[in-house]
Amino acid sequence: MTLTQSLFVIGLLIAASAFFSMAEISLAAARRLRLRQLADEGDARAERVLRVQDQPGDYFTVVQIGQNAVAILGGIVGEGALSPYFSALMELWLSSKTAQTVGFLASFTIITSLFILFSDLFPKRLGMARPERLAVALVQPMAWCITLLRPPYAGATLPEDLAEARLGITEASFGIASTGTVVQA
Repeated sequence: MTLTQSLFVIGLLIAASAFFSMAEISLAAARRLRLRQLADEGDARAERVLRVQDQPGDYFTVVQIGQNAVAILGGIVGEGALSPYFSALMELWLSSKTAQTVGFLASFTIITSLFILFSDLFPKRLGMARPERLAVALVQPMAWCITLLRPPYAGATLPEDLAEARLGITEASFGIASTGTVVQA
């Protein structure tokens, strides 16, 4: 893969991660009263967001799977794309082994910084600024993601469910009602 192709892929991965970040924070920050008002005005998407807020487990699990998968891929692509260039530059002043280490660290720092800024901080600020608007806009694409990621989701939660059962951990022990809302324990 050329540097240009790698940078393009990194940009797509940052955009995908930003999507998951906005979906997560907008759902959490969306006010039920405003969503109810939108639903009463005929916005079916607002009604759907309200239903997701009542049972957010799958939604948030898929957000986490998506964000983590994208971040790992971003690290792999970014390291492969940038490290050789930084290493070559550093070899002008450092030994080859040290230059490779510094090249890797420079690549890691840049990719991590880009992901933090453009796929976490900025999208979450947008999500907090207009939570209801984004929640209704993103609820359908997230439904597609939930459907698409159901097999890995099931594979990821099965060991967790088995461990919780073995340890006797239930939703009630976390203070979570069957609707997925936190209650007084």
